[in-house]
Amino acid sequence: MDVIQQIISKISEAQSILIITSGQNGDSLAASLALHAFLKKLEKDAALLSAMPVSDRFDFLPGADKVLDRIDLNKSFVIDVSTKKSQVAELSYKKETDRLSIFLKPNQGEFAGSDISFRSSNFPYDLVILIGVSSLEQLGEFYSQHAELFFDVPVANIDFRASNENYGQYNLVLLPATSTSEIVLDLINKFESGLIDETIATQLLAGIIAETNSFQHVRTTPQTFLKASQLVSLGAKQQEIISHLYKTKSLGLLKLWGRVLARLNQDNNISLVYSAINQHDMQRSGASISDVDAIIKEMAAQLGFAKIFLFLKEDADQQTTAYCLTMLPVNLLMIFSQFEPKTVSPGTIKFSINQGVAQAEKTAVEILQSEISRLKPAL
Repeated sequence: MDVIQQIISKISEAQSILIITSGQNGDSLAASLALHAFLKKLEKDAALLSAMPVSDRFDFLPGADKVLDRIDLNKSFVIDVSTKKSQVAELSYKKETDRLSIFLKPNQGEFAGSDISFRSSNFPYDLVILIGVSSLEQLGEFYSQHAELFFDVPVANIDFRASNENYGQYNLVLLPATSTSEIVLDLINKFESGLIDETIATQLLAGIIAETNSFQHVRTTPQTFLKASQLVSLGAKQQEIISHLYKTKSLGLLKLWGRVLARLNQDNNISLVYSAINQHDMQRSGASISDVDAIIKEMAAQLGFAKIFLFLKEDADQQTTAYCLTMLPVNLLMIFSQFEPKTVSPGTIKFSINQGVAQAEKTAVEILQSEISRLKPAL
């Protein structure tokens, strides 16, 4: 039995399912919303949790307002009383400062200690599905607070990134895919394609468009276009998606983009373009964090003459966040391993450098120049 069929079987058996996504990535969020809507159609008790705040860029997606930012997973302490000998006639309790007394009055006779047992309740979910989460540590505080959940409840892990740690009991990690939305579409098609309505189709198409930068990403495949075509035929609102994602750029993003272009540098030897902004630029542009996150994709979309893109943002006097995206078959995680980078989308990493923005830019560029020049004969 393949992994998709195994997950279908677990979903069929489960009554209560928790979907978890990181929330910041549009593809992962859209795929999670689509799967959540599909499970509701299967009459499953499904909840969707985002471990991090959902970017307001994706507020237009159907169901985005239903995503939970917290959930009660505390187990109850259960007292079991055997009623084989006698039924409970009356139950009462008395609460004191440091004590709770529970009184059980039987219909006849009396209850003995051997009639009573204690246990913790189970988690309220039969299955946990994580979408676009490369590692459990990526869930941050939620994982540290609820680590037991991922040991007690079966976990299905859906992703397409090579950095995924395959931490689930069921790992649907398909590297040839270009988005998690494609994988969720495959799952639904194999489960019950007839349940895909306009809402689910729109959610999945939005995820594909967001992850492929409207089909411009180098990893976009013919299969991606075929799946997008299926979704459009099922009612996906393609123009509405494009309008929200690409025709309604915030004023903050546009102002920030202008500053990025003004400071743009190029190294033709390694096909690199790079730029950096300081704290003053952020204040003057009025840009949000989601605007900052969008800059690296904007660089790749608008500056197609390059193959490597580097963008740096000064957070504090000696703290800089760097984004790097490449179209080349190189491992950016290895190149910048000393800074413990994280993958944020295909070919794109994000990391922190404990230096001011000018020195951080120099450090990152020199590393790229050294490593790409070394690897150049093999590229």
